[in-house]
Amino acid sequence: MSPRRRKIDWEKFGSDIVSRVIEGLDYWCWNVSGDPVVDCYESHMDLSLYDLASEFSNWSITGIGDKDLELLSKMPDDIYDKFDNEIKEYIESVVKELAKYREEEEEESYLE
Repeated sequence: MSPRRRKIDWEKFGSDIVSRVIEGLDYWCWNVSGDPVVDCYESHMDLSLYDLASEFSNWSITGIGDKDLELLSKMPDDIYDKFDNEIKEYIESVVKELAKYREEEEEESYLE
């Protein structure tokens, strides 16, 4: 008797991958990169979810492994697109917030 294949909960898997990619990206930009944080996030804006997951794979902090990447490559397009957009929106929101913060700091420095 062959074992049953489990049905994949793509929504749960996608949400989990996005969370782990965000964790890796945040750690990289704030603690490792050496570039200004906003520049680090901007440099990741055009990368796909798969590319970002690949970049942060095999890190203990993210726990993204080769099996995750293989599964991500098999994700149905409509679900993949949803999570790809989610990660892009996250990065864009961080860039906007950091740019706003930088502008506020520059304004304050002119007032001193």
